[in-house]
Amino acid sequence: MAETQRLSQNDLIARKNRIANYGSTNKNNTNRENPLPIATKSLQKTISENAILAALSVHDYRRIQPNLETVDLLPGKNLYNCGDGIRYVYFPINAVVYLFTTLKDGATIEHGVVGSEGMLGISAVLGEMTTPNQARVLSRTRALRIPAGFLKREFCTGGMFHQLMLRYIHNFYIQSSQTAACNRHHNLNQKLCRWLLMTDDRAKSDRLEVTQEFISQMLGMRRPYITAALGLLQKEGIIQNRRGYIEIIDRQALEESCCECYEIMK
Repeated sequence: MAETQRLSQNDLIARKNRIANYGSTNKNNTNRENPLPIATKSLQKTISENAILAALSVHDYRRIQPNLETVDLLPGKNLYNCGDGIRYVYFPINAVVYLFTTLKDGATIEHGVVGSEGMLGISAVLGEMTTPNQARVLSRTRALRIPAGFLKREFCTGGMFHQLMLRYIHNFYIQSSQTAACNRHHNLNQKLCRWLLMTDDRAKSDRLEVTQEFISQMLGMRRPYITAALGLLQKEGIIQNRRGYIEIIDRQALEESCCECYEIMK
């Protein structure tokens, strides 16, 4: 039984790796051969920092570029609340945004995280213009946004953007389902290590501006348990836990302390 489970997890990792590089089939064609002349250099650089937008062909890019705008995201702000109409779809640049659900009794639990590899507003792209969950910004960062109605129409035209979105939606489905399994079956220390690694990957910095209260909300655990688990990691020399931020000191040790879920989701 254990061997079957290991094979299943390995197969899933291999499948995820095959679809992870959004623009791999396009790296040697139009994007390199033709510069993007209709946007400012500043916007071009910003677009290149989001994996989905960076993988677009020049033709697709030119269609959507006039509708893109750069926005600052404030820490702790909810981009979406459950049941909100989706006006904009967001493509994070250096942002980390957590998607979570709040239950009737006020309890919260994460079910996904988005950074520069992806986008926020999947429901709108698929034709559902209200959001089923909440999305909260971790720290002050930037993103590109585009009107949801425009992007839905762009998705329906097919082509490269359609393919990129389907690949990302598939990857996010893997992440969300594995997060649910992790939250149900693994202990707090394993979940915390997975959470720190996923955040570190997207924050692009070993210093994570995050509070223990935020972590407790995302992992659905009481704050004293989070404090104790962070204290253990600090005692082992893996992190430095300070007021308002956590610094990762030994990433390899953090990965070794994590469950198999990070390998599947990263």
